[in-house]
Amino acid sequence: MREKIKKTLSLLLCVLLVCSSLSVAVAAAEGPLTFKLSAFVDNEYAMLESCSTSASGKITVPDKATIDGKTYAVKFIGEKAFADCTKITEITIPEGVTQIGNKAFENCTALKTVNLPSTLMSCQYDAFNGCNTVQVNCYESNYQFFAVYGFSDNIHVNVVDGKLDKEETRKVNTFVDFLKQFFNWLISLFKKKK
Repeated sequence: MREKIKKTLSLLLCVLLVCSSLSVAVAAAEGPLTFKLSAFVDNEYAMLESCSTSASGKITVPDKATIDGKTYAVKFIGEKAFADCTKITEITIPEGVTQIGNKAFENCTALKTVNLPSTLMSCQYDAFNGCNTVQVNCYESNYQFFAVYGFSDNIHVNVVDGKLDKEETRKVNTFVDFLKQFFNWLISLFKKKK
């Protein structure tokens, strides 16, 4: 009986999650950017779905997108939204965006700078796969999260709201590099023992 209740609750939870995050198949393009209307519970918002791979130079994501005649706040940068945009050098994400999806900037080989909003709460660890060295300008309000999940060898983080100066930021980046080397060394020891 307990197993049946667990299965039923699991099924209901899955249905609730699917229903609460349904995306409407309405999209709109603004320049090289394509937005998709999405919904979570009763809130509708725009998600940056993709960027034309021919886009170049500096890109500023707008804070609002008009889809099917209605204007929505941009809340998410979708999975692979900028993937393979090899000519973009700088991306500015607007205030109001809370999440950056998996592989959002994957293979953006010319990308040098990403400016993040203070509202960012989630940046997937693999967001910068295949990028060369990128300076990420973030705020102390999201720095801790980004430091834990967003760092990789090609990322240099700069806190822009003045609470950490460049020297402190450099020290943090150096310390994170040290931790990565230390953990890689530990992993290599365990691999040798096998």
